[in-house]
Amino acid sequence: MEFYHVLIYILAYIGFFAIAYYVISLFTYYKNKEIDGESTDKKVSILIPAYNEEEGIARTIESALSLDYPRDKLEIIVVDDGSHDDTYKIAKTFISSKNSIVKVFTKKNNGKASALNFGIEKSKGEIIVSMDADSFVNPDALKKMVYFFKNKEVMSVSPSMGVYKPKNILERIQHIEYYMGVFLRKSFATVNAIHITPGAFSAYRKEFFLKHGGYDEKNITEDLEVALRIQRYGYIIENAPKAVAYTIVPKTFRPLMIQRRRWYVGLINNLWEYKDLISPKKGPLGLVVLPVAIITVILSLILTVYSIIRSLIQVRNELISLSAINFRFNDAFEINQFVFSQFFYQLFSSPIFLISFIFAIIMAFYLRFSRHQMRYSENIRLNLFLFLFFYSFLFSFWWIISFLYAILNKKVIWRKE
Repeated sequence: MEFYHVLIYILAYIGFFAIAYYVISLFTYYKNKEIDGESTDKKVSILIPAYNEEEGIARTIESALSLDYPRDKLEIIVVDDGSHDDTYKIAKTFISSKNSIVKVFTKKNNGKASALNFGIEKSKGEIIVSMDADSFVNPDALKKMVYFFKNKEVMSVSPSMGVYKPKNILERIQHIEYYMGVFLRKSFATVNAIHITPGAFSAYRKEFFLKHGGYDEKNITEDLEVALRIQRYGYIIENAPKAVAYTIVPKTFRPLMIQRRRWYVGLINNLWEYKDLISPKKGPLGLVVLPVAIITVILSLILTVYSIIRSLIQVRNELISLSAINFRFNDAFEINQFVFSQFFYQLFSSPIFLISFIFAIIMAFYLRFSRHQMRYSENIRLNLFLFLFFYSFLFSFWWIISFLYAILNKKVIWRKE
């Protein structure tokens, strides 16, 4: 058996093991626990850090104001981080006797984490919610998240994340990716293994920041770092799957590449900083979730790159064989047609795509779970097809670039995509 096939079967085994583990954990959780509830018993401060967000800041503030939560227990703090556009001016229009819960500040630009720390200092709530300036939430999201704080060991609660009105190919691919994350995040929560709390709309006990410090202002993925810090101190991160938040995702390739490069380089750096979490002593997080994530990323990259190179070599050998019998193509179009058809034939006739088909069936279960939790009804067949066809190539490309940046120690900055 050649190396290629060994790699495929190892990756498949790890993948099926992880899926079985997550499904069983989720099933056990839903069988034995009270899973749904709402609460409005805590004072909440929603922090909206904003930098050059004049196009969407009004819509985001309106979304926060539309939350079904007692006004005497809610404050909305907008922190303009030194924008060069009309973000601050637009946000200020929401300050009135009608919207007395809205507070707007401006400060010198120093990054999202700095803006969040500024907001924490100004806040009066027991619960801090970080809300990105390009995100929107369902009206019942906050009270569904606050419900989980009845457990005093819970330091953070994450929502379900969706893509706001996907239209083009890249948005549709991300649409399915985010819905996959709904299942995985709740699965991780069942064994207290959530290691990323999305910046779009995640809630935290303020006491955690007061006791263990605010957001790391030098970190390019501050939401990831704070989640890992919560795990290091032995607290619980929960997930409220029926608390739904939507975000506007990058629409074109370059902004998406910049975003994923920041995410993945940040993940590499933070996992190195918090490598003590990869240990049996940390339970399922350190024994299963983080090791499986690291191993599958590395093996997937090797396998994807190897598959492409292997297919190209086989196409080259076909061309050499045709040349040996004096076969001639009529024009460049025929050559290109032959190369592309042979390349994709070699690629898609590989055992990896049979295994991928099985995983696609499993994905359907993931998406069914997400559909039920997020109460969405849109047709996703085209989006799923695009995801299955393109995502593995995009994923590999993002990771290769990110590994190069990390290895070469190239600077990646937090900036608006």
